[in-house]
Amino acid sequence: MFAFIDESGHTGKKISDTSQPNFFSLGIVSKYNPDILIMNDLSQLTNSIGVKELHGAELGPKIETISYEIYRMLQKLSPKFFLAEVDKKYLAYTKLYDTLFDNVENPAGRWHTYQMRPFRMLLLNNFITLVPLDIAYNFYENCLFASNEEQAIDVLKDTCDEILGLIDGSLDSRSRQLISDPLIWAKNNPKEITTYNAKKSDRWRHLPNVVTFLPMLNMFSRCAKSMNSKINKIVHDEQNQMKEIFIEIHKMAANIKGPGKLDLRENGYLHLKNIKESVFEMKESTNSPGLQIVDICLYLICHKDVILNNHSMNPGSAYLLMYIVTHGTAFDFTLNGFIRESNELQKKIAGLPLTDEELQKGQDIVNEMEDKWRENFLKVGVS
Repeated sequence: MFAFIDESGHTGKKISDTSQPNFFSLGIVSKYNPDILIMNDLSQLTNSIGVKELHGAELGPKIETISYEIYRMLQKLSPKFFLAEVDKKYLAYTKLYDTLFDNVENPAGRWHTYQMRPFRMLLLNNFITLVPLDIAYNFYENCLFASNEEQAIDVLKDTCDEILGLIDGSLDSRSRQLISDPLIWAKNNPKEITTYNAKKSDRWRHLPNVVTFLPMLNMFSRCAKSMNSKINKIVHDEQNQMKEIFIEIHKMAANIKGPGKLDLRENGYLHLKNIKESVFEMKESTNSPGLQIVDICLYLICHKDVILNNHSMNPGSAYLLMYIVTHGTAFDFTLNGFIRESNELQKKIAGLPLTDEELQKGQDIVNEMEDKWRENFLKVGVS
């Protein structure tokens, strides 16, 4: 099987760019190679409309006039679609949380509020409510992408001060403690917290592209498994900036001697077995009908609200969009998605019919965990 990937909304480290608040990565999987199967169809189409290649951003609303031809090519390919969406607001918050509350690096952080998903979600929800977005953006852009270690340390310390200044009675006492302890320790011990990376390629690992790449490979592998097949080749739109990182990640994932599943504990697992020994190639879209088709489909997804709200003016585009959605799977890394999941978790907890005995047992467990944390923290011998 063959997979093709294109991206939209890439702004580098400048994730506070309000003109492109979300990053999208779209992949298609087909048992046919579109670079061969639809090469002639695409050539005839581009010649008929007087362009060298199909680009959604350049064609814009004109996609409506070629929607039937695009649909006919998709019918030939019978593809499955895989969308990965990253909300850059949520990315900034999670990177800030990961840096400050990682209990491995920060002994003032509690194990359960970083390592256990339910506790992490509850504290992150309070943290996001407390911290203004501009603080998270500033940390992401000027600390994680700092040009030197001194700058990274200065931004880290300033960030801790700003957040500590916001902690007041609006938070419950336990949340105040769980948030303030790691902040104070990070401020006093900034060199113990990993923020600065000397190599550009290591700093780029914080970018949305990297957040979506492994989940995309996971979706490809699961698709191939469901069809009792394997992915032979993965083609990604050419990106010199990310090429080295993508090649490295794919090499790890596709290594036949590597694990077929990556265990993420309570977050499930990444399935990689059916992409083992696949070939990875980064290619200019000019030379790839497959990438051009993905580009058009991704444009439709990114403009779904305009298309669907003006259905009568864009019936062909709307039909194409619904075809993609009904044949697709999504990876959601957005603030709205997190808030929905967090709210559901809180409702579930609030609705549990717990007895006084069960509540006391839970309190005893928390107290025991806190005692162990305090004992380990004192052993570290730092302020």
